[in-house]
Amino acid sequence: MRKVRITAKHLQLLIALQEGPLDRLEELAKRVNMSRTTVAHYLKWLSGEDSSSEKRYFRVVPDFDEGALDLQTVDVFFETPSFQSVKDVEELCYLHPYTKFRARCYSGNSEVFAQFRIPTGSENLLDRFFRESKRKGKFTNYRILPTENVPSLFTVPRLEFWDNESFTWNFDWDEWTQKPGLAGRENYKQESTSKLEYLCKNDIALLRFLSNGMRRKQRFIIEELRSQGISLSSQEFSRHFKFLRENFIPRSYVYIDIDAFDLYSNVVLTADSTNGFSTELRRKLLSNPIPFHSTLKATDSYLFWYLRLPPSHLSTLLYYLHERVDNLRVSMIDHEKSKVYGLWSEAFDETKKVWRIDTDFLLCRNSE
Repeated sequence: MRKVRITAKHLQLLIALQEGPLDRLEELAKRVNMSRTTVAHYLKWLSGEDSSSEKRYFRVVPDFDEGALDLQTVDVFFETPSFQSVKDVEELCYLHPYTKFRARCYSGNSEVFAQFRIPTGSENLLDRFFRESKRKGKFTNYRILPTENVPSLFTVPRLEFWDNESFTWNFDWDEWTQKPGLAGRENYKQESTSKLEYLCKNDIALLRFLSNGMRRKQRFIIEELRSQGISLSSQEFSRHFKFLRENFIPRSYVYIDIDAFDLYSNVVLTADSTNGFSTELRRKLLSNPIPFHSTLKATDSYLFWYLRLPPSHLSTLLYYLHERVDNLRVSMIDHEKSKVYGLWSEAFDETKKVWRIDTDFLLCRNSE
Protein backbone atom coordinates (compact mmCIF):
# COMPACT_ATOMS: atom_id res chain seq x y z
CA MET A 1 0.00 0.00 0.00
CA ARG A 2 1.29 3.44 -0.95
CA LYS A 3 2.10 5.54 2.09
CA VAL A 4 0.38 8.90 2.39
CA ARG A 5 2.60 11.75 3.56
CA ILE A 6 1.55 14.80 5.51
CA THR A 7 0.98 17.76 3.19
CA ALA A 8 0.59 21.54 3.34
CA LYS A 9 -3.19 21.13 3.38
CA HIS A 10 -2.94 18.78 6.35
CA LEU A 11 -0.88 21.38 8.22
CA GLN A 12 -3.35 24.11 7.30
CA LEU A 13 -6.17 22.04 8.77
CA LEU A 14 -4.20 21.30 11.95
CA ILE A 15 -3.68 25.02 12.51
CA ALA A 16 -7.38 25.73 11.96
CA LEU A 17 -8.23 22.91 14.35
CA GLN A 18 -6.12 24.51 17.08
CA GLU A 19 -8.22 27.66 16.79
CA GLY A 20 -11.39 25.62 17.31
CA PRO A 21 -10.60 22.12 18.63
CA LEU A 22 -14.24 21.00 18.71
CA ASP A 23 -15.53 23.03 15.77
CA ARG A 24 -17.92 21.28 13.39
CA LEU A 25 -16.70 20.07 10.01
CA GLU A 26 -18.62 22.86 8.27
CA GLU A 27 -16.81 25.52 10.32
CA LEU A 28 -13.38 24.01 9.69
CA ALA A 29 -14.11 23.59 5.98
CA LYS A 30 -15.06 27.24 5.63
CA ARG A 31 -11.91 28.40 7.40
CA VAL A 32 -9.52 26.34 5.25
CA ASN A 33 -11.55 26.71 2.02
CA MET A 34 -12.03 22.98 1.54
CA SER A 35 -15.11 20.84 1.15
CA ARG A 36 -16.69 19.21 4.18
CA THR A 37 -15.93 15.78 2.69
CA THR A 38 -12.25 16.63 2.25
CA VAL A 39 -11.94 17.94 5.81
CA ALA A 40 -13.63 14.80 7.17
CA HIS A 41 -11.23 12.62 5.16
CA TYR A 42 -8.16 14.58 6.28
CA LEU A 43 -9.18 14.50 9.93
CA LYS A 44 -9.74 10.76 9.77
CA TRP A 45 -6.26 10.30 8.34
CA LEU A 46 -4.59 12.71 10.78
CA SER A 47 -6.32 11.05 13.73
CA GLY A 48 -4.90 7.65 12.77
CA GLU A 49 -8.31 6.12 12.04
CA ASP A 50 -7.73 5.73 8.29
CA SER A 51 -6.20 2.51 7.01
CA SER A 52 -3.48 4.49 5.22
CA SER A 53 -2.48 6.42 8.35
CA GLU A 54 1.04 5.86 9.59
CA LYS A 55 0.37 7.37 12.99
CA ARG A 56 -1.84 9.69 14.99
CA TYR A 57 -0.85 13.30 14.39
CA PHE A 58 -3.16 15.03 16.85
CA ARG A 59 -5.61 14.60 19.68
CA VAL A 60 -8.00 17.06 21.23
CA VAL A 61 -7.36 17.20 24.96
CA PRO A 62 -9.72 18.63 27.63
CA ASP A 63 -8.45 21.45 29.83
CA PHE A 64 -10.18 20.76 33.11
CA ASP A 65 -11.78 23.32 35.38
CA GLU A 66 -9.56 22.50 38.34
CA GLY A 67 -11.60 24.63 40.71
CA ALA A 68 -14.70 22.55 39.96
CA LEU A 69 -12.60 19.40 40.48
CA ASP A 70 -11.13 20.81 43.72
CA LEU A 71 -7.61 20.45 42.27
CA GLN A 72 -4.67 22.79 41.73
CA THR A 73 -1.56 22.60 39.56
CA VAL A 74 1.97 22.76 40.97
CA ASP A 75 4.87 23.37 38.56
CA VAL A 76 8.24 21.81 39.44
CA PHE A 77 11.76 21.53 38.01
CA PHE A 78 13.90 18.56 39.09
CA GLU A 79 17.67 18.71 38.71
CA THR A 80 18.78 15.45 37.09
CA PRO A 81 22.58 15.31 36.63
CA SER A 82 22.60 11.81 35.12
CA PHE A 83 20.47 9.81 32.71
CA GLN A 84 19.58 7.42 35.53
CA SER A 85 18.31 10.39 37.54
CA VAL A 86 16.10 11.40 34.60
CA LYS A 87 14.66 7.88 34.47
CA ASP A 88 14.13 7.90 38.26
CA VAL A 89 12.12 11.13 38.09
CA GLU A 90 10.05 9.83 35.18
CA GLU A 91 9.29 6.72 37.23
CA LEU A 92 8.24 8.89 40.17
CA CYS A 93 5.91 10.82 37.88
CA TYR A 94 4.46 7.57 36.59
CA LEU A 95 3.80 6.30 40.11
CA HIS A 96 2.43 9.50 41.65
CA PRO A 97 -1.40 9.50 41.57
CA TYR A 98 -1.68 13.19 40.68
CA THR A 99 0.92 13.73 37.96
CA LYS A 100 -0.37 15.94 35.13
CA PHE A 101 2.61 16.33 32.77
CA ARG A 102 6.33 15.71 32.61
CA ALA A 103 9.07 16.38 30.08
CA ARG A 104 12.82 16.25 29.81
CA CYS A 105 14.33 19.67 29.36
CA TYR A 106 17.73 21.19 28.82
CA SER A 107 18.97 24.57 30.01
CA GLY A 108 22.32 24.89 31.76
CA ASN A 109 21.83 21.39 33.11
CA SER A 110 19.66 18.40 32.42
CA GLU A 111 16.31 18.72 34.21
CA VAL A 112 12.81 17.29 34.22
CA PHE A 113 9.88 19.67 34.24
CA ALA A 114 6.70 18.28 35.77
CA GLN A 115 3.25 19.40 36.75
CA PHE A 116 1.19 17.82 39.49
CA ARG A 117 -2.58 18.31 39.61
CA ILE A 118 -3.10 17.81 43.34
CA PRO A 119 -6.07 18.10 45.74
CA THR A 120 -6.44 21.70 46.85
CA GLY A 121 -4.47 22.40 50.01
CA SER A 122 -2.21 19.34 49.86
CA GLU A 123 1.00 21.17 48.87
CA ASN A 124 2.70 20.16 52.12
CA LEU A 125 2.26 16.46 51.30
CA LEU A 126 3.63 16.97 47.81
CA ASP A 127 6.66 18.80 49.22
CA ARG A 128 7.18 15.98 51.70
CA PHE A 129 7.14 13.50 48.82
CA PHE A 130 9.80 15.55 47.01
CA ARG A 131 12.00 15.77 50.13
CA GLU A 132 11.75 12.00 50.67
CA SER A 133 12.63 11.33 47.02
CA LYS A 134 15.59 13.71 47.14
CA ARG A 135 16.86 12.01 50.31
CA LYS A 136 16.77 8.68 48.44
CA GLY A 137 18.93 10.16 45.68
CA LYS A 138 16.32 10.21 42.94
CA PHE A 139 17.42 13.74 41.96
CA THR A 140 19.82 16.32 43.38
CA ASN A 141 17.36 19.17 43.94
CA TYR A 142 13.94 20.51 43.01
CA ARG A 143 12.29 23.91 42.58
CA ILE A 144 8.59 24.44 43.13
CA LEU A 145 7.69 27.48 41.04
CA PRO A 146 5.68 30.34 42.59
CA THR A 147 2.79 29.72 40.19
CA GLU A 148 0.36 27.92 42.49
CA ASN A 149 -3.17 29.26 42.11
CA VAL A 150 -1.99 31.67 39.40
CA PRO A 151 -4.54 31.67 36.54
CA SER A 152 -3.35 30.82 33.05
CA LEU A 153 -3.63 32.92 29.91
CA PHE A 154 -3.62 30.95 26.66
CA THR A 155 -2.79 31.71 23.03
CA VAL A 156 -3.29 29.37 20.06
CA PRO A 157 -2.00 29.20 16.47
CA ARG A 158 -3.91 31.43 14.06
CA LEU A 159 -4.37 30.54 10.43
CA GLU A 160 -4.23 34.15 9.22
CA PHE A 161 -0.48 34.26 10.00
CA TRP A 162 0.41 30.96 8.29
CA ASP A 163 1.84 30.90 4.74
CA ASN A 164 0.83 27.53 3.36
CA GLU A 165 3.17 27.78 0.39
CA SER A 166 6.41 28.63 2.17
CA PHE A 167 5.61 26.77 5.43
CA THR A 168 6.41 29.91 7.41
CA TRP A 169 4.70 32.23 9.85
CA ASN A 170 4.19 35.83 8.77
CA PHE A 171 4.48 37.35 12.20
CA ASP A 172 6.70 40.30 13.09
CA TRP A 173 7.84 40.17 16.71
CA ASP A 174 9.43 43.61 16.50
CA GLU A 175 6.11 45.08 15.43
CA TRP A 176 4.31 43.16 18.16
CA THR A 177 6.65 44.42 20.89
CA GLN A 178 5.99 48.01 19.84
CA LYS A 179 2.24 47.73 20.19
CA PRO A 180 0.89 48.85 23.58
CA GLY A 181 -1.00 46.38 25.71
CA LEU A 182 -4.56 47.60 26.08
CA ALA A 183 -6.41 47.25 29.37
CA GLY A 184 -9.41 44.97 29.17
CA ARG A 185 -11.06 41.88 30.52
CA GLU A 186 -8.56 39.09 31.00
CA ASN A 187 -9.60 35.71 29.66
CA TYR A 188 -8.22 33.77 32.56
CA LYS A 189 -10.06 30.70 33.68
CA GLN A 190 -12.33 31.83 36.46
CA GLU A 191 -12.08 30.19 39.84
CA SER A 192 -14.92 27.75 40.35
CA THR A 193 -16.37 26.21 43.44
CA SER A 194 -15.99 22.47 43.93
CA LYS A 195 -18.55 20.25 42.21
CA LEU A 196 -17.05 16.95 43.35
CA GLU A 197 -20.30 15.98 45.08
CA TYR A 198 -21.87 15.40 41.65
CA LEU A 199 -19.17 13.00 40.44
CA CYS A 200 -18.67 9.26 40.66
CA LYS A 201 -15.66 7.11 39.76
CA ASN A 202 -17.11 6.39 36.33
CA ASP A 203 -17.15 10.13 35.62
CA ILE A 204 -13.47 10.40 36.59
CA ALA A 205 -12.68 7.46 34.31
CA LEU A 206 -14.55 9.13 31.47
CA LEU A 207 -12.63 12.37 32.01
CA ARG A 208 -9.43 10.33 31.81
CA PHE A 209 -10.35 8.67 28.52
CA LEU A 210 -11.47 11.97 27.04
CA SER A 211 -7.81 12.97 27.43
CA ASN A 212 -7.02 10.38 24.76
CA GLY A 213 -9.04 12.44 22.28
CA MET A 214 -12.33 14.31 22.48
CA ARG A 215 -12.99 14.31 18.73
CA ARG A 216 -12.93 10.54 18.47
CA LYS A 217 -16.03 8.63 17.59
CA GLN A 218 -18.19 7.89 20.60
CA ARG A 219 -17.91 4.14 20.14
CA PHE A 220 -14.11 4.22 20.55
CA ILE A 221 -14.36 5.90 23.96
CA ILE A 222 -17.16 3.54 25.03
CA GLU A 223 -14.96 0.57 24.06
CA GLU A 224 -12.09 1.96 26.15
CA LEU A 225 -14.38 2.33 29.14
CA ARG A 226 -15.67 -1.22 28.64
CA SER A 227 -12.08 -2.49 28.69
CA GLN A 228 -11.86 -1.03 32.23
CA GLY A 229 -15.07 -2.74 33.31
CA ILE A 230 -17.31 0.32 32.81
CA SER A 231 -20.32 -0.32 30.65
CA LEU A 232 -22.27 2.65 29.25
CA SER A 233 -24.90 2.71 26.55
CA SER A 234 -24.70 5.39 23.85
CA GLN A 235 -27.48 7.32 25.60
CA GLU A 236 -25.76 7.09 28.99
CA PHE A 237 -22.44 8.16 27.48
CA SER A 238 -24.02 11.17 25.76
CA ARG A 239 -25.66 12.26 29.01
CA HIS A 240 -22.44 11.95 31.04
CA PHE A 241 -20.38 13.62 28.31
CA LYS A 242 -22.75 16.59 28.12
CA PHE A 243 -22.73 16.98 31.91
CA LEU A 244 -18.93 16.83 32.15
CA ARG A 245 -18.39 19.30 29.31
CA GLU A 246 -20.79 21.81 30.81
CA ASN A 247 -19.37 21.62 34.33
CA PHE A 248 -15.73 20.50 34.18
CA ILE A 249 -14.29 21.20 30.70
CA PRO A 250 -14.43 24.94 29.92
CA ARG A 251 -12.00 24.61 27.01
CA SER A 252 -9.90 22.13 25.08
CA TYR A 253 -6.65 22.24 23.15
CA VAL A 254 -4.91 20.24 20.44
CA TYR A 255 -1.88 18.12 21.30
CA ILE A 256 0.20 17.87 18.09
CA ASP A 257 2.66 15.08 17.33
CA ILE A 258 6.17 16.35 16.67
CA ASP A 259 6.22 14.67 13.24
CA ALA A 260 3.43 16.94 12.09
CA PHE A 261 5.14 20.18 13.06
CA ASP A 262 8.86 19.58 13.41
CA LEU A 263 9.17 23.31 12.64
CA TYR A 264 8.56 24.04 16.30
CA SER A 265 10.66 24.42 19.42
CA ASN A 266 9.07 23.93 22.81
CA VAL A 267 10.43 26.15 25.57
CA VAL A 268 9.65 27.15 29.13
CA LEU A 269 10.70 30.68 30.04
CA THR A 270 10.85 31.75 33.68
CA ALA A 271 11.99 35.09 35.09
CA ASP A 272 11.69 37.54 37.94
CA SER A 273 9.43 40.34 36.80
CA THR A 274 9.24 43.83 38.29
CA ASN A 275 8.05 47.33 37.44
CA GLY A 276 4.68 46.17 36.16
CA PHE A 277 6.08 44.19 33.22
CA SER A 278 3.87 41.15 33.92
CA THR A 279 0.78 43.33 33.63
CA GLU A 280 2.09 44.81 30.39
CA LEU A 281 2.80 41.35 28.96
CA ARG A 282 -0.65 40.03 29.88
CA ARG A 283 -2.29 43.02 28.22
CA LYS A 284 -0.20 42.57 25.08
CA LEU A 285 -1.28 38.95 24.76
CA LEU A 286 -4.91 39.89 25.32
CA SER A 287 -5.08 42.76 22.85
CA ASN A 288 -2.63 41.25 20.30
CA PRO A 289 -2.40 37.47 20.80
CA ILE A 290 0.66 35.82 19.32
CA PRO A 291 -0.16 33.13 16.70
CA PHE A 292 1.55 30.33 18.59
CA HIS A 293 0.48 27.92 21.29
CA SER A 294 1.51 29.31 24.68
CA THR A 295 0.52 29.36 28.35
CA LEU A 296 1.42 32.32 30.53
CA LYS A 297 1.27 32.39 34.33
CA ALA A 298 2.38 35.76 35.67
CA THR A 299 2.36 37.46 39.04
CA ASP A 300 3.60 40.94 39.95
CA SER A 301 7.07 39.51 40.58
CA TYR A 302 7.38 36.31 38.51
CA LEU A 303 6.46 34.95 35.11
CA PHE A 304 6.24 31.46 33.66
CA TRP A 305 5.69 31.15 29.91
CA TYR A 306 5.43 27.90 27.99
CA LEU A 307 5.67 28.42 24.22
CA ARG A 308 5.67 26.28 21.11
CA LEU A 309 7.09 28.30 18.24
CA PRO A 310 9.58 28.12 15.35
CA PRO A 311 13.24 28.42 16.44
CA SER A 312 13.73 31.44 14.17
CA HIS A 313 11.15 33.37 16.21
CA LEU A 314 12.74 32.68 19.59
CA SER A 315 15.71 35.04 19.36
CA THR A 316 13.64 38.24 18.98
CA LEU A 317 11.35 37.25 21.82
CA LEU A 318 14.28 36.53 24.15
CA TYR A 319 15.87 39.86 23.28
CA TYR A 320 12.61 41.62 24.12
CA LEU A 321 12.34 39.83 27.47
CA HIS A 322 16.01 39.98 28.45
CA GLU A 323 16.10 43.76 28.93
CA ARG A 324 12.82 43.78 30.87
CA VAL A 325 13.17 40.94 33.37
CA ASP A 326 15.76 39.51 35.73
CA ASN A 327 17.11 35.97 36.00
CA LEU A 328 15.66 34.91 32.65
CA ARG A 329 15.91 31.14 32.33
CA VAL A 330 15.33 29.29 29.05
CA SER A 331 14.54 25.58 29.22
CA MET A 332 14.23 23.62 25.98
CA ILE A 333 11.51 20.97 26.25
CA ASP A 334 12.00 17.55 24.67
CA HIS A 335 8.48 17.33 23.24
CA GLU A 336 9.02 13.83 21.87
CA LYS A 337 9.82 12.49 25.34
CA SER A 338 7.04 14.36 27.14
CA LYS A 339 4.05 12.64 28.70
CA VAL A 340 0.54 13.87 29.53
CA TYR A 341 -1.27 12.06 32.36
CA GLY A 342 -5.01 11.77 32.81
CA LEU A 343 -7.02 11.76 36.01
CA TRP A 344 -6.90 8.49 37.96
CA SER A 345 -10.28 7.29 39.21
CA GLU A 346 -8.73 5.28 42.07
CA ALA A 347 -7.58 8.57 43.60
CA PHE A 348 -11.21 9.59 44.06
CA ASP A 349 -13.09 8.49 47.20
CA GLU A 350 -16.56 7.98 45.78
CA THR A 351 -18.17 7.55 49.20
CA LYS A 352 -16.81 10.77 50.72
CA LYS A 353 -16.74 12.66 47.39
CA VAL A 354 -13.14 13.81 47.95
CA TRP A 355 -9.71 13.11 46.51
CA ARG A 356 -7.54 10.84 48.61
CA ILE A 357 -4.72 12.63 50.43
CA ASP A 358 -3.91 10.09 53.14
CA THR A 359 -0.17 9.69 53.54
CA ASP A 360 -0.14 5.96 52.81
CA PHE A 361 -1.85 6.47 49.48
CA LEU A 362 0.35 9.38 48.40
CA LEU A 363 3.70 8.04 49.55
CA CYS A 364 3.57 4.25 49.54
CA ARG A 365 3.18 3.94 45.75
CA ASN A 366 6.47 5.83 45.49
CA SER A 367 8.38 4.10 48.26
CA GLU A 368 10.35 1.67 46.10
